[in-house]
Amino acid sequence: MASLSAFRRAAVSDGEWITVGPDEAKFEIKSRGFTSLYRDTLSNLRHKAAAKLSRAAIRSGGTLVTPDTLPPSVDDAVQGEALAAHCTLDVRGLEWPAEDDGPPRPVTGQEFRDMIQQEEYRDLLVLALQAAIQVTSNRDADQETAAKNSSTASNGF
Repeated sequence: MASLSAFRRAAVSDGEWITVGPDEAKFEIKSRGFTSLYRDTLSNLRHKAAAKLSRAAIRSGGTLVTPDTLPPSVDDAVQGEALAAHCTLDVRGLEWPAEDDGPPRPVTGQEFRDMIQQEEYRDLLVLALQAAIQVTSNRDADQETAAKNSSTASNGF
């Protein structure tokens, strides 16, 4: 018999297509969930950003910054970098606007990963985070279901 967890592990490594966006502008992001590698990268990036800001604060007599007290814009930037590196794999159904010399064209996965790291596209960062959260949530729900099924089977019910 096939194990559901084997398929979820594939979704974690290969990613899963998640529909995001408002009703009038839905598109899909292929994302992994929050893996250990993503969380480690995010933690390292937050520490580096805090150290850099603290060095600048010391020179100017300002307040020290910790990874937990990063300014929101800096935290967004490091989250975008970690997501682009470890979670966000591809995008479909999102287009660049038409230009004078041609029709709209699809946004590529690499373009999307680049955009979620830019302040100008913070709304896309939020959607990329939502996609990774959904994959993580799906994985956790599958694990709970598998655990319940396993305990039911071992109890003979």
